[in-house]
Amino acid sequence: MTPRAKAVVTSRVPTSPVPESAMIGLALLAALVAALAAVAFFLQNRSVRQVAAARATEAEQLRRDLEKVQKEVGALRAEAKERREEATGLRADLASTKKRAFEQAEAAKKAGGAALLRTEIDKLTTRLAEAREEAAHQGERVRAAEAAAEKQRQELERVRAEVQRRAAEPAAPPPAPAAAAPVAAAPAPAGADPAKLAAEAERADKAEAKLQEARKRVAELEKDVKAIRGRLETEKRVYMVQKSELELANDRHAELRRRHDALRKDHEELLDAVRQAAREERRLAEAAPAAAAPAEPGAKSA
Repeated sequence: MTPRAKAVVTSRVPTSPVPESAMIGLALLAALVAALAAVAFFLQNRSVRQVAAARATEAEQLRRDLEKVQKEVGALRAEAKERREEATGLRADLASTKKRAFEQAEAAKKAGGAALLRTEIDKLTTRLAEAREEAAHQGERVRAAEAAAEKQRQELERVRAEVQRRAAEPAAPPPAPAAAAPVAAAPAPAGADPAKLAAEAERADKAEAKLQEARKRVAELEKDVKAIRGRLETEKRVYMVQKSELELANDRHAELRRRHDALRKDHEELLDAVRQAAREERRLAEAAPAAAAPAEPGAKSA
């Protein structure tokens, strides 16, 4: 009650002496109310302090989590930078490899392309088979010529032996003088022997000429066989070189394709990690002010 109200009451109500026990009761009541108010204020202040401490602890934990996430984001950014540098290097390697592949493809196009190269390889394979067949046929001809030459040589040796044998035979003894007719007929066999010897000698010369011709033919066939074998080896080497170049080009294309796929996959994973880190950092940055705002009024009231 205010002093003005007390004055009004005292002016309207006749004054009377207040008992001492009533004053004591009022004092006790006032003391009790003051004690209850103090206890309520103390309890309220303690709960506010506990809430403020809990909020401060939560804010500190959030700050630590934010610092941890920032460190992780920094590490992710450093890793992303390394990945970007690596990706840049790989892109440069890929560009140079593509350039080399393009140059090789252009060179292959100028040479006729892969299809023409395969066609050329097929032609070389066919020519190789034909050359092998021709070499086998020439080998058979050489063997037949060698057999004919050997046969001619044996015939020549036989004729020579026959001529030498006939030349080494002793002359026939003259017949008896009583037989006149046989004496006149005796020179005939003696004259027939030189003709036969001449015929045998002519046969031997012909056989020797045939032998020389056969040997010459064998030499020519051997020369042809050597030329065919040389051409066969050359075509075989060309075939192997072109085949190895084609296989190498296919291997390079497969390796470039694999590296391109791996690089693209790493790039996508890196972008996903950077996006995830950015989202986490944004979420923590939005959560930190919201957690710090309720803690400030509690700290002020404490």
